[in-house]
Formats: sequence, C-alpha cells, structure tokens
Amino acid sequence: MIIAQLSDIHIDEDASWARLERVLAWLGTISPDAIAVSGDLANHSHRTAYEALKERLSAFGVPLLVVPGNVDNRNAMRAVFGGPAEGPLNNVVPVGDTLRLIGLDVTVDGAVHGDAAPVLDWLEAELGTGGPPALIFLHQHPFNCGMDEYETIDCRNQEALSLVVGKARDTVLGISCGHLHRPMFTRFAGVPASLAPAVGKPGTLVVDGKKASSGDPPGLLVHHVKDGILVSHVVSLG
Repeated sequence: MIIAQLSDIHIDEDASWARLERVLAWLGTISPDAIAVSGDLANHSHRTAYEALKERLSAFGVPLLVVPGNVDNRNAMRAVFGGPAEGPLNNVVPVGDTLRLIGLDVTVDGAVHGDAAPVLDWLEAELGTGGPPALIFLHQHPFNCGMDEYETIDCRNQEALSLVVGKARDTVLGISCGHLHRPMFTRFAGVPASLAPAVGKPGTLVVDGKKASSGDPPGLLVHHVKDGILVSHVVSLG
C-alpha cells in the first residue's frame, strides 16, 4: 500500500504552482493508494487556493487526508475539505480495511509552534477503537530535530503525546509531519518518525551551529506499508 505525503506547498505565486505540478505529474506514475498533506497548503487567498488544490488532488480518485499548518486558515480549510464542524480539524481516513490515516490538528492560532495538548484525549480515544494500524500525520514536528533555532517552533507537549502513542491499544506504524521544509528521520514513542521535504522552497540545514542553505528541488515522502511494516522513501524531483 502506497501513501504519498505532500507538505508545505505554500501556494503563492506561479512558481509555487509549477513546483506542485511537477510533484503531481510524478505522483501519477506510481498511482498511490492515498494522499496525505501535512500542512501549510497556501499563504493567502486560502479558500481559492484550497479549492484549486482539492480539484487537483481529487483527480487521483484516492482517499485524501489534509491537516492544517501554521500559515493555513482553519475555517477555509473546513469549508473546502470538510471535517468537524468546530474545533481542531482532526480527522481519520480509512484506506481499505487494513490501514487508517489519522490527522492531528496541533496548530495554535496566531503562532508558528504547535501544541498537542488540546487533541490528546481525542487521539487516545481513536487509538483505542480497535481499528486497523494507523499512520499519524501532523504539521509541527513532535521530536527534537537537532536544529536548536527551530526547536521553539516545534509541537509542544511532546512527552504527553509520546505517552498516548506509546500506550495505545491499536497499532501505530509511524508518525510524520512537515514544517521545516527538509526531510528527517528519527523515532518517536518507539515508532518511526519522519519529516517530509517541502513541495515549496527548501529549508536551511543547521547542525552544530553550522548553517548551510540548499537548492533542493520539490519533494515528497512515499510511505510503503506491506505485511505491517512501514518503509518511507524520499523523492526529490529536480
């Protein structure tokens, strides 16, 4: 089963659409079983941008999960993509009978960082329903990314989130996010954790006080689930 994860599209000017179209053209060659978008879809004119994006993504004819990021407009997203009538845009999207995609809305109004605290009870209940194995998607990273200057814009209450995932009755195959515009892989709550590259402009690498910009092309993650095992691939489209 193939789950394509797009993130940080940042629809804005013509260049952003061109990067997105490059990703979607490639995506058509592998025919994913579902698509997840992990936030920061559009910088402005949100409803118009969301409607255009939904039209493109719906053309694949597969289940679609969308979670908001810090530049998104929750009300416009709710109107276009659906979801709960009020509150966080948490969502569950089944992919056949053997997998479910769980979207966590950890965004904080007016802030760049996220916070898992408001959605923990909801997630705990969802992971106790006896449903199929789950992949969890959110925008802000819930793990230490190793880049100190970005740790202030992470997802807060990480330990509490880790406890919910770690003690879940249902199987969690992995957790993945966006936000930092560059691919990363680690572990969180004992499961694989990843951060998707951006469809939009790439992020800067900062490690051990050393900073290096990059000219990375648009990219995405491709999550492959087979026999209960998750393998995630980075795809760069130069």
